Amino acid sequence: MIEKSYFLLSLLQAGLAQNWKINIPPQVTAQEGSCARIPCHYSYPSHLASQTRIGIWYQGKDSVAFHSEHHEKMLQRFRTRTWLSGHLKDGDCSLIINNIIREDAGSYHLRIEFDNVNSYSYFPATNLHISDFTEKPIIIPVEIIAEKRVNLRCTFNTTCNGTAPVLAWDTPTAVPGSVSNTVTQNGVTLTYTSVLSLIPSPRHQGQTLTCRVRYPTVSSEQTFVLTVQYPPRNLSVASLNVMKDSLINIIEGNSAVIICSVKSLPASNLTWRHLNVTVNRTSSSNELWLEIPHITYRETGDYQCVAENEHGSVEGSITITVDHTPRNLVITSIHVIKDSSISVIEGHSAVIICSVKSSPASNLIWRHLNVTVNRTRSSNELWLEIPHITYRETGDYQCVAENEHGTVEDSITISVKSRNFSAWKAGLLGAGIILIVGLSAFFIFKCVRKVKSTERNQTDTAREQSDKSRRKVEEVKSNHNVHVHQKDDLYANCNYDDEAVYANI
Repeated sequence: MIEKSYFLLSLLQAGLAQNWKINIPPQVTAQEGSCARIPCHYSYPSHLASQTRIGIWYQGKDSVAFHSEHHEKMLQRFRTRTWLSGHLKDGDCSLIINNIIREDAGSYHLRIEFDNVNSYSYFPATNLHISDFTEKPIIIPVEIIAEKRVNLRCTFNTTCNGTAPVLAWDTPTAVPGSVSNTVTQNGVTLTYTSVLSLIPSPRHQGQTLTCRVRYPTVSSEQTFVLTVQYPPRNLSVASLNVMKDSLINIIEGNSAVIICSVKSLPASNLTWRHLNVTVNRTSSSNELWLEIPHITYRETGDYQCVAENEHGSVEGSITITVDHTPRNLVITSIHVIKDSSISVIEGHSAVIICSVKSSPASNLIWRHLNVTVNRTRSSNELWLEIPHITYRETGDYQCVAENEHGTVEDSITISVKSRNFSAWKAGLLGAGIILIVGLSAFFIFKCVRKVKSTERNQTDTAREQSDKSRRKVEEVKSNHNVHVHQKDDLYANCNYDDEAVYANI
């Protein structure tokens, strides 16, 4: 009977124990100086749901790490550093331990007290391990392009809502920017984020940024080296040969080496071009060499280096001149050339032109009968003009081109034709006739003009004499006190001439 009663009591205790349950991890690891959270959920008999309760966390057997009712019962080193993250009434018994120190390591178990009868210590306990503070913030990489605003994000995650960590950026003075901080929660995880906003430039390439996380006694950091993408710039063209003002001069047959270099990120595709024809190229490289082993005059001219990447392009150029002997000498004329000869009518002008290709420019000479008739220095073209050619200028004319590397020459023949005298005589006769006709017309015009002038003079003289005679008659009338009426003129029969007056009285 006694054994049966003991058995029933054991079953009752087992049934009651099933109502006292806890959900707790067996191991928790925290880093020294940071915050630790021991997640905990418990259950109890339902008839106690409305009862007040006390929660007690023990470190080890009997050291009180947290007491929800009497803080004075807690060990001194735990005071102000421990609290519950939830509410006991809701079954949340999670413990927060702030500013972790080495002495915090050990086993932790929970005890819930409703009254003297209904109290329970939950097992198994949780073992808290303490490690060095090694956790670092994370900088999320992004593509950085020069002159385009970019937001760099630094984050730090924790499951402990104790003393909040502080995130801060440490940037060089050459990299100004603005910072904003936020905190988000996803479940039990808290994410602290610091955003650095800046506009990078190529000069920021290689600069180091630092994001630091700080707790009261510990800190850690993460560095980030700026990799700023930018279009090609600072393109330069150099040469193994002597270069002056983007020009190199090479003697024909020697070798030439020109080098194109540029700064860009990512590396550029480089191309050498001559006369718009690609002569060398490379991909993803910021330097390109062009070598011409045995240079000839055909390689004379401008060479362009073009650098381009996904962000832009740039180009530069260099000019190569090739010193060589005169060649391709050509003689031209304003007259028709046939079989290296021109024909000019005597008295007309003749013009012949000599041109050549050479570097440096040649000294040019025109010769006739081995006599120099025109010359020029450092020029690849020379004109010879004979204004009024005569039979004496008939013959061969040699053009000689010479520079320090050699000589070349060629010739042209000038033949002089006599004038056509029949046509000349006819022209002269016609001109004489025109001259005679013109002179005759001139003399006739003069004679007519003279006759008219004479007649005009005579008329003026007669008028003058008539006026004088009239004045004489008036004087006579006045002297004899004769009054004359218009209809009874006593002097109607008077005759007067040459200032003499005769009257009948």
